[in-house]
Amino acid sequence: MNSLKEDFILAKAGNEEAVEAILKRFSSLIHKQSWRTGKYDQDCYQECMLAIYLAISKFEIKE
Repeated sequence: MNSLKEDFILAKAGNEEAVEAILKRFSSLIHKQSWRTGKYDQDCYQECMLAIYLAISKFEIKE
């Protein structure tokens, strides 16, 4: 298992496995947020996952 930083570097280079690993890392947190109202909100889950997916290409890693 790579570190989050390593996964972001690989994902920005086009590695789909790294993208999937990043999405899996945040999946539990997003599931919790999707239950905030007491009812599961699938749209919330999908929007959050999409936001993370789109943010990967914009994410800047500073050394």
